[in-house]
Amino acid sequence: MNIVCLISTLLGAINFNSNEAKLAPHLLNERLSFKLEYLNLTVARLNFEMVATQGDNYHLKVHAKSTGSANLMFKLDNLYETYFDQRTFLPNRIVKRIDQKNIQHQLNFSFDHRNGSAKLGDSLSWQIPDDCFDYFSMLYFLRSQRLQPGDLLSFHLDSEYIISRVEVKVVSNQESIKVPAGRFKAIKLNLKFTQLTQRSRPWRTDLLTNRLAAPGSELTLWLSDDADLLPLKISYHQSQIKTQLVLDSFSRGQRR
Repeated sequence: MNIVCLISTLLGAINFNSNEAKLAPHLLNERLSFKLEYLNLTVARLNFEMVATQGDNYHLKVHAKSTGSANLMFKLDNLYETYFDQRTFLPNRIVKRIDQKNIQHQLNFSFDHRNGSAKLGDSLSWQIPDDCFDYFSMLYFLRSQRLQPGDLLSFHLDSEYIISRVEVKVVSNQESIKVPAGRFKAIKLNLKFTQLTQRSRPWRTDLLTNRLAAPGSELTLWLSDDADLLPLKISYHQSQIKTQLVLDSFSRGQRR
């Protein structure tokens, strides 16, 4: 299951090729800080850091920590590490250290795209499609694309054993959006998740993984319409309750 040429077959007539996917070099030491808003309250902060490259992989660290009174409801202090291919953006290894209310564990996943399989530790394995990302590698893959209004993409997502088909539509590039990090001209994308796996996950998963790709869920993503394609806001549509991530700040360069 080799995807040196990314198969993200579009629903329309446009073809995206992974050989054209490229993360700008100055993003390698990028740090992004997000606020997770729920019921118009900031309940957690997520910090993304592209630490460095390791071999042919990008190495991304994401730290999610609940804030203030939210600790009483769903206290979390989770660390996610994703190693994904520099050419295809497909994940090769994921480490999750989960410390949240009622769940404490560490999970290690590995992906063999040549043979179409994913594995949890040395025990459980399952089949994955050619074009199968995780949440974070999916985000950086989308940031690598040259997106135009009307573009349609389709690929797959592995949400810890649960496989979903993801359909992405580029809605517009004419919006102006204000977030704590500043005001930007933005590209708006709609993502729809359709669960393909019929069986249940054999273990309990973390809050973020469990919520993002529920059957029939949708997500709206705004990227800055510039060379950086910063993820400005991510809004989840699963109920009448508004949940969103907004970009609070960003920085780049080696730490001193």
